[in-house]
Amino acid sequence: MAYDNSIDWEGRLAREIPFISSFLPVKGRVLDMACGSGRHSTYLSARGHDVIGFDSSEGMIRQAKKIASRQRRSPEFIVGDMRHLEALADPGFDLIICLGNSLALLPDTNDLKNVFTSVSRLLKKEGYFILQLLNFEEILSHGFRYFPIKGEMLPQGNVVLFTRFFQHKPEANYSMLVASSFLKKGNYWLTDIFTQRVQHFSEKLLQETLAATGFTSLEFFSDYEYSSFLSSRDRNMVVRAGRGTK
Repeated sequence: MAYDNSIDWEGRLAREIPFISSFLPVKGRVLDMACGSGRHSTYLSARGHDVIGFDSSEGMIRQAKKIASRQRRSPEFIVGDMRHLEALADPGFDLIICLGNSLALLPDTNDLKNVFTSVSRLLKKEGYFILQLLNFEEILSHGFRYFPIKGEMLPQGNVVLFTRFFQHKPEANYSMLVASSFLKKGNYWLTDIFTQRVQHFSEKLLQETLAATGFTSLEFFSDYEYSSFLSSRDRNMVVRAGRGTK
């Protein structure tokens, strides 16, 4: 939770929400996959949209409900796994979003295809799917491994620092994300470390899998300002997929 609080959410939402909203009707129905602390869900709910957010982490969903309650908003938040997407909500969404490289945490490409199939079934014909992933073609070619250190002051006055780096395994088509937290208590630092496997889902694989699961209109961007995407140059990959027209 402390890492979530270290994110500049005001700046992030200011960048991302206008792009997301451009694919929504005035009052749309939205599904926020792997919603985390629910900031996007709560913001979209404040704009009059009917929003369901889900995450596999019970802690994140508790945090999302607290944040929405403080802002007097009422998106629906549920605990759920994206691999069982159709059991979580009824069809008829105008927009489904999956941000924060969350899809890369799926175990393999079969799961990715199954998730895309479920997304396609849950969307209205004229609806859109927006997803964001890291582009490992660029990451591997430039040898990127280390993220900037983040810091946060907790309400009780303790300092907490976060470090993250990749251990790349290109021959296996995934990287291990190693994350550490350092919490200062008095004269001592407490450390916690966890690892997460991150798949290398490429532009080509996404194009093929989305097309195979019913998406007929695809656009790739390098950011939320509609900038063109080049796989050899851009680290960020934002995809807008539609089912209605080619």
